[in-house]
Amino acid sequence: MMRLLGRIALPVYFWLFVAWLFVPLFVMAAMGFRDSNFVAFPIQSWTTDWYRSVIEDREIMASLWVSLQVAVLSTVMGLGIGTPMAFMVARFDGVWRAVLIAIIVMPAFIPIVVSAIALRMFIGNFGIDTGILAIAFGHAVSSVPFVVVMLLTRLNSMSANLADAARDLGADEFIVFFRVVLPYLAPALFGALMFCMLLSFEDFTRSFFLGSFDPTFPVLLFARLRFGFDPGLAAISTLVLLVTIVLGLYAERFTRKRAAPGHQGRLAARGDDTNA
Repeated sequence: MMRLLGRIALPVYFWLFVAWLFVPLFVMAAMGFRDSNFVAFPIQSWTTDWYRSVIEDREIMASLWVSLQVAVLSTVMGLGIGTPMAFMVARFDGVWRAVLIAIIVMPAFIPIVVSAIALRMFIGNFGIDTGILAIAFGHAVSSVPFVVVMLLTRLNSMSANLADAARDLGADEFIVFFRVVLPYLAPALFGALMFCMLLSFEDFTRSFFLGSFDPTFPVLLFARLRFGFDPGLAAISTLVLLVTIVLGLYAERFTRKRAAPGHQGRLAARGDDTNA
């Protein structure tokens, strides 16, 4: 009886979760085609004018450009800070490793509003102007913990024999790092890069507190929502969602391909050929 109940209840539970997750997204996408200034069902006539209007909207395009600049800068900062920290933590074991990880991941558990207020007070007291650089700095603070965790997980799965074999064949530490370690970390690095970009792009709170007169995309959406919800907001949100899905699928395919055992075998063979 319990087995039969599980065979029925678990699939039902799964599909209810799928509906809860995706139905609002489909509704949002459909509202972008509504031929009206109001968001409501039923949709009596359909149009693509809202999608065309948001693409031609200079304010929206400018906010997307600001968000892209912030995302790139914060990702560079996050990877530049988090990668050396992951290598440092990997050298420790036991209690010291746990302490270092706890300190590094602490920003991920601090409430976003508290973090945003602290960062705003920090840049104000040190004479740093609000704007793209300040927002990128704030986003990087929140992305470093995820970079460290993702790279550290990959480093923990790396066999020491790979680097030792390269050294036995005469490779110095420079070659070992760039021809063995770095390619092995490529899936984690690319995953961290994509995660940092997406985390920065959707970060509203820190962008709101650290921004200036050029708003990021989430801040601009919030400003427009105060005047009502129209199908144009649904249209631009749908376009951003589609781009995010494409990037996510590509990142998953790239990570799975680079992490495959066959690729690791080719990596080891290439290292042998390089040092032969």
